[in-house]
Amino acid sequence: MSILKSWSDHRALRAARRHADEQLRASRLPSPRLAWRVAELTSAEHLDELGRALADTVHAADERFLPSAKPLNRAAIREARAQLLELASCLFDCDRVVSPRVVLLIERLLDDGGSPLYDSGARRSLRDQVDEIREALST
Repeated sequence: MSILKSWSDHRALRAARRHADEQLRASRLPSPRLAWRVAELTSAEHLDELGRALADTVHAADERFLPSAKPLNRAAIREARAQLLELASCLFDCDRVVSPRVVLLIERLLDDGGSPLYDSGARRSLRDQVDEIREALST
C-alpha cells in the first residue's frame, strides 16, 4: 500500500472513491475498471468493521441503556433489531460473497444523518431500507 504524500493526494483519492461508489451503487455488475474499489469495499476487514458498526448500533439502542451521543432512532432500531443483526451476521460470514452495492447501501444507512437509523421523520422506514439491503444481499 502506498503512502499518500499530500492533502491533494488524499482529496484525489476521496473523489475517486466517491465517483466509483456512484457507479457501483447504480450497477449490479461492477465494471472491471472499478476492481480496486470493489476490493476495498469487500475486504474482510471492511466487512468486519461494518458488521461491528451495525451490532454496536443495535446495542446502543437497547432500552436498558441511556441514550448515547449519537442521535439514534432507538424505537425504529429496536423494531428492526433482528433484521439488523442478521445483516451484521452476513457481513461476519467469511464464506458469503457480499457485493459492493450491498456494502455501499449499508454504509449509507450507517453514515447518512438523514437515514431512518437516525431520523425518525425519514421518508422511508428503517425496516423498508433494511429489507432493500437484504434483497440486494440475496441477489
